[in-house]
Formats: sequence, C-alpha cells, structure tokens
Amino acid sequence: MDLDGRQLIPREDQRKLLDFLGIDDPDQWRRSWISPSINLGLDAWHPNSSADWLWSLGLPILSLARSQPARKELIGLSALPGCGKSSLGQWLETAAHNLGLSLQVISIDDFYFPADQLERSMKGNPWGVPRALPGSHDLQLLQRTLELWRKGQSIQCPRFDKALRNGRGDRSGWRACHADLLVLEGWFVGCPAGYEAERKEEGLEPPVTASELAYRKQTEEILRSYQPVWTELDQLWQLRATDHQSPQLWKRQQEDAMRTTRGSSLNGSELDGFIRMILSAIPSEIIQNIPADVVFEVDPGRDLTRIHLSRAS
Repeated sequence: MDLDGRQLIPREDQRKLLDFLGIDDPDQWRRSWISPSINLGLDAWHPNSSADWLWSLGLPILSLARSQPARKELIGLSALPGCGKSSLGQWLETAAHNLGLSLQVISIDDFYFPADQLERSMKGNPWGVPRALPGSHDLQLLQRTLELWRKGQSIQCPRFDKALRNGRGDRSGWRACHADLLVLEGWFVGCPAGYEAERKEEGLEPPVTASELAYRKQTEEILRSYQPVWTELDQLWQLRATDHQSPQLWKRQQEDAMRTTRGSSLNGSELDGFIRMILSAIPSEIIQNIPADVVFEVDPGRDLTRIHLSRAS
C-alpha cells in the first residue's frame, strides 16, 4: 500500500473521527505513524487497497490500542461478506505485533459449531447454506470466552477453516487470545432484533419467497439470543455498503480467491444460495442501519468514501 496514495474520505470526516478518539492534533498524529523506525507491515495489505483503509480505519483502530494500554476493550466490526474486513483484521494483527501493541482480532465465524452440530443447526434453511446464519454459532462458548477475557484470564478461541469439507468448513484448532483490545468481526455483528420480518425489500429480485419469509421470522427470533453479546461491545464500527447488492460481486471474488489459494470453496448453486441468503435473510434496511458508533461507507469497488459518527458524541 502507498502511504501517500489517493484518498476519497474528506479530511473533515477523518478529523471528526480522530476527535471522537481523543486525538486533538491530526497532523502530529499522522507524523507519529510515518517514522522510519515504525514497521506498519504494509505488505500485509491487499495491493489494491486504497490509503483510506490505512489512515481512516486501520490506524485509528491501532490508536485505540496505543492510547489505552492494559485496559480491556471490545470493538465490534460489522461488514457484509467479502468487503475486506478479514484482510483488515490480518493486517491489524500484523501491525500490532510489529509495534508491540496488545490487539487481536477474532471473528464470530470462528465460533461456528463443529461440523456435525453446524449441519444440524442449518438444516432446512431455504438457501441451503452450510453456515453464516444466526443460529450457527456457539454463543455459550463465545459468551464464556468473553467473560473470562474481561476478568483478565488468557483465553483459547477456536479457529474455523472455511475451506474444509469442500468449502462447508469445520473447526481447525484453537489459539490463545490475551490482548487488551479485541476486535470482534462478522457480517451481522451488532444487528438488533425486534424488527418486522415482513417488510418489503426494494430491488430484490426475485422478491422474498414464502419459505424465505418464514425463515426470516425464525432468524429474527434467534437474533434475540445474540443481543447479550452485542451489549459487551464498548464500541461498534461498521463498514456499510453504499450498494446492498455489492455482496454478489464481493462474495464471488472472495470464493474465487479461496479456491485459488486453498483449492476448495463454495461454488455453483451453493454460492448462489449463500449470496441470496445475505441479501434476504435479514432485511437490508436493518443491516444498513445497525446502530453503530462509527460508520464507513464502502462503494462497490471496496473504496472507503465517507465516515459518519452516527452514535458518537
């Protein structure tokens, strides 16, 4: 990534974000990150990533770890599949390691049930997806893990490998998580319950079917069990697609990349079903208006274009 590459986000947007984070001198803050002695691990970024991802998203998150040492803080990161949040997470961990900052990224997807239980939890969904829906995660394990982490104990987080079982995925071990700042990422992190599942979808073709609507209602009920996890979040950041249809492109690109690197991925009707699920399982208006503290607009090309502090004071 080019530190001085093109940036679309207005400087005023970035200034308001830094002010929210307690950074009152943006120029000094910027200089603090470009010292020759600082290794930001820029090679970990996707080569097509714009500098906005670094200056307006990545470094502000690292600044939380830098400014509040030895304080347990949980940041939620919500974004539709394929937009780049996993790549961001990998870079955050690389940069934090290089800089000696106590930060780790965990995905709600790593808390999927093991294969057999995962298959049972997803049985009968109208999209035929093997995972990703509310109800596919071991919430007891996630809540217990976060509770122990809050108490200062070193925790073990599961790993989930989506390439296993011909792209259906399975658990693939555990890793120690001991950081003071944890970032919890996932496509519906922070999504509320209590909405009307019957609401109409603008631009969804074909329209929501009867079987999809029935499962929508079930999904809304299941989402209620996720709310205690969301209340643990100290802040919620969202990468909000300016076009809710973007997952059709992003998810296909993501699976193509996994097939190239791992030799296995979702494809054909399975991939079509997954994309349809993302577009219809939860009303797009609910996903687009998750009550986040910090919202980044992401265009179909994955460029960040604006920042909104919708709940930040």
